[in-house]
Amino acid sequence: MKSSFLALLIFCFSCALAHGQSLARRDRANAQLIEGATADQVPAARAIFLLKRLDADVIVYRSLGEFEENRKLAHVSFDAFKIDLNEVSAEVSAITLRLPDSPLKAEIRNALASYRDGAFWWQKVYQPRVINVSSLTADQTRTTPDAFLAANAPYTVAIHWRQAHKYLELASRQLAESL
Repeated sequence: MKSSFLALLIFCFSCALAHGQSLARRDRANAQLIEGATADQVPAARAIFLLKRLDADVIVYRSLGEFEENRKLAHVSFDAFKIDLNEVSAEVSAITLRLPDSPLKAEIRNALASYRDGAFWWQKVYQPRVINVSSLTADQTRTTPDAFLAANAPYTVAIHWRQAHKYLELASRQLAESL
């Protein structure tokens, strides 16, 4: 009994250590990106850094088959994502106002717009675990359009996440090339 508990404890510790190391590597890469930037590039690097926070919240699927296997949209709850999105949106929007018109600015704005669009569709199908009894009616039938929306909106969200990730990668590459 003690040996199995000890083995489980060691396994959990090693998993936590590996996860911490991967986060440290990612944070180091983001810090190097900001450190290598010139004064004009620092705002763009900061915007990319903030958008990567949203990218870490969501799950990016490469295909419909991958999505259908899991059907999970994010690593965090809808409420947590919405809070992160509001914080990041405010700061990234302010940053993009200061950036000159360029392909880099366009990619940053496209990434943010894709995260917002994904959140919009996620909210359409989001069902909180708490149900307000006074909002229930005797006739709770679902119309055909409602059923179609409920069935297809999650994949629409996944598509927006994939697009946002693509724009974010393009912005990161453009910034790295300009350094």
